[in-house]
Amino acid sequence: MATNAPLLQFYNPNKPLTLSVDASSKGLGAVLIQNQKPVAYASRALTQTQQRYPQIDKETLAIVSGCNKSHEYVYGRRVQIETDHKPLQSIFLKPLHQTPPRLQRLLIALEKYDLKVDYKLGKEMYLADHLSRSFLKETKEVLVPDLHVKDILLISHMPIALSVMNFQSSTVKFGSKV
Repeated sequence: MATNAPLLQFYNPNKPLTLSVDASSKGLGAVLIQNQKPVAYASRALTQTQQRYPQIDKETLAIVSGCNKSHEYVYGRRVQIETDHKPLQSIFLKPLHQTPPRLQRLLIALEKYDLKVDYKLGKEMYLADHLSRSFLKETKEVLVPDLHVKDILLISHMPIALSVMNFQSSTVKFGSKV
């Protein structure tokens, strides 16, 4: 799948959506798929604490991470989850109060999504498996300023230059009449 062009397909809200997830000992991987082609990829490293989680917790965390990273695609629609961890199927069918506390927290985080968990053989999940093993060692999210797309669009369409506005706002004294 990853060797054929194009590497990513455009998202189509009218077609079924599959999120293939996997957890390794040190990372999580997810790939969003439509028509057997990837729409988005995601991977991340596990923290030192998360690396000590039982495997079922890591696999559930992979679903949480995959859903959060592709929230714009998966929220408000039915999504098939593919995992190579068969016990997840039964965990998602159990009442919430019958699951361990850490799993309860993860499952509560997934309640906003309409998910159906299906088991798939590990050898058939090569993309998610690869992503769970090839993550960035260090993620520096602090380097990216906390701007939203709507803020950037607003700034780029302002009738006056931002530098002029900043200069004028810095010269106005607090409490003075404008």
